[in-house]
This record gives sequence, structure tokens and C-alpha cells, in this order.
Amino acid sequence: MLWARSANRCALPSCRRVLVENETETDDASIVGDEAHIVARENDGPRGISDLTPEQRDKYDNLILMCKVHHKQIDDQEMKYTVEVLHRMKLEHIDWVNKNLNPNIDKQKYDDIYATYFEKWMELADIDNWKNWSSYILGNGQPSISAETLYKLQELNEYIFSRVWPKRYEQIEFAFKNFRLVLSDFINVFSKYKEPEENEDYKYYTTEKFYRRLQEWNVEKHSVLAAKYEYHVDLVQDLMIELTGYANYICDMIRKYFSSFFRIDKGAILISYGPEMYLNWKTLRIELDQ
Repeated sequence: MLWARSANRCALPSCRRVLVENETETDDASIVGDEAHIVARENDGPRGISDLTPEQRDKYDNLILMCKVHHKQIDDQEMKYTVEVLHRMKLEHIDWVNKNLNPNIDKQKYDDIYATYFEKWMELADIDNWKNWSSYILGNGQPSISAETLYKLQELNEYIFSRVWPKRYEQIEFAFKNFRLVLSDFINVFSKYKEPEENEDYKYYTTEKFYRRLQEWNVEKHSVLAAKYEYHVDLVQDLMIELTGYANYICDMIRKYFSSFFRIDKGAILISYGPEMYLNWKTLRIELDQ
């Protein structure tokens, strides 16, 4: 939303340079701008003394688009570039964009809707922390997940299902709908044998080793249940891997049809699994063909 409304330009009136350099035959596009914080992310940062929560500091209302040179300038000269000055600069820049670049108002309206959906997806799926939380699904042969993460995934499943899509970027919408189908399967399969656990820090769910339910030792029954457990674990982990592929597919579609610089600085969504025989972990990049 910030990049679209700012027309990919630095908000400083004396600059307003375009902040995306086109891709070349050999290289991807280059981002030469920053989503600068008006109130700093940390209290000891530029303009950092504020009642804003950490979450609010990373939201659209507290961000202004700047080239890297002027991002440094506004942070170095915080007495000149106060919170009030930067908010006014941002509003005046967006007004300048609307008056001088003749944007398609309908397109902007729908792009704002899509941007809201993307932000909510990244929040509820904890995209920036995906590799960490998914490692508990893929590691040690007994999938587990924090209660908070599972609740957010359940909320995300319903959120995507209930969206009213503008039908302007059909490939993006298709990617989200397929992601939701896999997410629904993952939640249902994992939940079939989940059992609550709790430690000093948080509550989580782990996969019950249901072959231990046998009251009396029976080799044949134990073998059957153990095989069933291993199959269940494999299925949960396969769905986690597939879900990662669809998460990257969403990012690909957003970059292809909506914004070429989406998560360029973050890179692909990765997963890790292990530990293996020598207690090492492996990192994988899962992608789907476009």
C-alpha cells in the first residue's frame, strides 16, 4: 500500500526519484528505497519516544517511503524532520502523486484491498518467522506447534475463505485459494492426533504417539499402530512442505502481477528439518512451477 500510494517514489519534495531500478537481462530489479519509520522501531531510535506499540510502528500509518540517502538524512536530522513534519510530508507526497501522475483511481482502490489481504496473510502465517515455527513440524519425528501459531493458522484459514476478491489479479487469487486448501488439510490432519503440552513459556500441541495406548503388549498390534503413526507424521510433514511451496507461489504471483519488489529484500520462504544422523539440520527452498 505504501509503495503503491507513493508511486514508488521518495517522499522528499526535492527528490521524488523512482525507487525501483528495472531488471536487466542478467539481474533482477534493484530496490533503492526504504520503508522508513516515522516513529522509530525502537525507543532509542530517531523519533522513538512514543506511545505506539511495536506492532503499530511497523504499520502503514507509521511508514514513509524514502530513497536511501534521504532515509539517512531524516534519521540523522530528527530535530528538523519531526514526526509531525514527516506525516505532513507523506500526505503532501501522496496528494502530489494523485494530482500529477494521474493514477487509475479504481485500480488504486482495488490495490489497497489486495495489499490489506497480503499484510493479513503475512501476519497470521507469521511469514517472517516461517522457517523457525515450521521446524518444529519437520524436526525430531514428532510434529509440534505452539498453540498461538495453530490458532493463527485456523484464523487465517477462515480469513482467506471469507475474502471478497476483486477479481483483478486472478492468478494471485488462485494462489491464495490453493494455499488455503493445503492449509485446511494441514490443520485437519495435524489436529487428528494433537495433544496439549505446556512448559514455563508457552502452550503448544504435539503429535500423540498413539501406539502407546495399548494396555497390553502385543507385537502385531504395536507394529500396526507404529506404522500408522509414522504414516501420519509423514503426511503432516509432507503437507507442511507443500504449504511452504504454495506460500512461495503466492509471493511469486504477487511479484509477477502486483508488485515486482514484494519481499525482494527478504528472499524466498525457507524451511529446515533435522537433526539428522550427525545432528545437523538442512535448509530447503520449496517452490512450485509457475
